[in-house]
Amino acid sequence: MSNSKISISGSYLIKAILIFGSISAILYIGSSLLLPLFIAAIIAVLLDKPAKKMKKWGVPNWLAITLSVILMLVIFFLFTWLIGSQINTMAGDWPTIKEKATGKLNDLSQWANQNLNWDYKDYIDNNKRLVQKMESVAGVFLSSIINLLSQSFVIFIYIVLLLMQKVMFIRFFKKLTSNSEAMGSLLSNSSKIITSYLFGKGKIMILLFGIYYLGFILGSVPYALFLALFASLFSIIPYVGNIIGGGVAVLLSFLYAGATPALIVIAVIAAAQLLENYILTPWIIGDETNLNPFITVFGVILFSALWGIVGAIIALPIIGVLKVIFDHTKGMEAFAYLIQKKD
Repeated sequence: MSNSKISISGSYLIKAILIFGSISAILYIGSSLLLPLFIAAIIAVLLDKPAKKMKKWGVPNWLAITLSVILMLVIFFLFTWLIGSQINTMAGDWPTIKEKATGKLNDLSQWANQNLNWDYKDYIDNNKRLVQKMESVAGVFLSSIINLLSQSFVIFIYIVLLLMQKVMFIRFFKKLTSNSEAMGSLLSNSSKIITSYLFGKGKIMILLFGIYYLGFILGSVPYALFLALFASLFSIIPYVGNIIGGGVAVLLSFLYAGATPALIVIAVIAAAQLLENYILTPWIIGDETNLNPFITVFGVILFSALWGIVGAIIALPIIGVLKVIFDHTKGMEAFAYLIQKKD
């Protein structure tokens, strides 16, 4: 008679569940302390790449770090200025946008009443409340961005310290295990995943922004720069980001300008997504991350629940690092297999 019992210890599963729950609780409760540290660590890994190149050219270590940080600050301030200018433009026109959005929703509700026999009672008041909810959602999004910017000074200090004491941290991690060679490989592969993915995503976002902006301008879509910027920025979130960014762009263009600009936005975004999925991503990023789509989506939802929109952005690099850790840790091979993308 064959043994029908699975030889996995029940205590092992209980420990795994408790560990996962404890880590999630710590990440959520300690978000104000841990989130800036995670962001700083990821940015420090990115800045280490140009710093290494400059050191190869004979630049002293302190100067290479300084130039890398200055480069980061220049990009950060330009990026902040661009986003801020577009938000100010939208804020100035918001009463007009709100009025047009309410009118479009009223027309849509009236059409549904007449042609689909949908009984919308008090639809004018309901549509006003819907627009107000959209306004509150936009406010929550902006508040999360402002909250992150308020922590930018702490993040900046962390970045500088991490870059200056990189060798000390590497030695610390190697001292945690007797197999320093395996730990060195773990750290190297983790850094490679973060840089390959985020630098690659950055290039793709720039190309998508150019495609979106050109398409929206040619199609006379209102707020072309803002919509192109918004849609391209959200593409950094795997799978979900394209839906959110593209959906908001379509919705705003429809509510403000009507069906024709909305259809143009849909066509431009659809063409850009085909280009991204089949040409840009395989060419620029390739299979560096090599992660299971289900785990990727679950990770994005999990980290967005823990840390908001910023958590969704950094979810994939964190999951990629976890895969490397599981690959290099005895007894964790099953978890590495779960995270890895299957051919």
